[in-house]
Amino acid sequence: MRDIVQLLRERIEKGLLTIFIKIKAHRGDPLNELADRWADEGRQSENIDWSLPTNRPILYWTDNGTTHRSPMNPTVKKKIDLQVSQQQLDIHTGSTANFLTREDSSRDLQGKFHKDRSVWIQARRRVPQCLSYQFPCALQLKQWGILNEVKCHLCEKYYKEKNIREPPDTVESVGHIQCYCPVLQLPRIAIYHGIWRELMFSIRKSSTELNDASEP
Repeated sequence: MRDIVQLLRERIEKGLLTIFIKIKAHRGDPLNELADRWADEGRQSENIDWSLPTNRPILYWTDNGTTHRSPMNPTVKKKIDLQVSQQQLDIHTGSTANFLTREDSSRDLQGKFHKDRSVWIQARRRVPQCLSYQFPCALQLKQWGILNEVKCHLCEKYYKEKNIREPPDTVESVGHIQCYCPVLQLPRIAIYHGIWRELMFSIRKSSTELNDASEP
């Protein structure tokens, strides 16, 4: 970072124009960071066909006995996501897998929420992560071999400042973040109030529409 700042200062002293272009990247999410590293390794592989002039990898797949060939595009991405999800559901059991495989079990609402571009991308990402037990909390990161401990560092700092000699053993899980961590109490209250306001707004809106429809 220091080298970048120095370069910018030199350009300013020379009167050169510098334009910053924001490029979206997966920052902070362990799985997306891993996907980025795999993408870099795959780009350097000699076993990949590239399309010209877009310079995108060409993918091959078989559907009902017919082999297809196409560079990556939204349609191909949807097919990949569908096949991966179907393969994953076959190896998972429990309440979450049962919920995702049942018809008419709010999956349509989850899909609408995920496609709502007015919602922050990280918020849309967190919902399926929580449903599939992939939320990158300390407990999950240890299971993936990324962290060595599962304690909540926010709680450790909080209890140390409060001079509590025997603090409770706090494991940073999804439930701990959503319900227990004392440091996150005010954000949780704000979120709950926001959910309550949205529910009340939806109820009033639906009631008004029903009343308007019933009037002669």
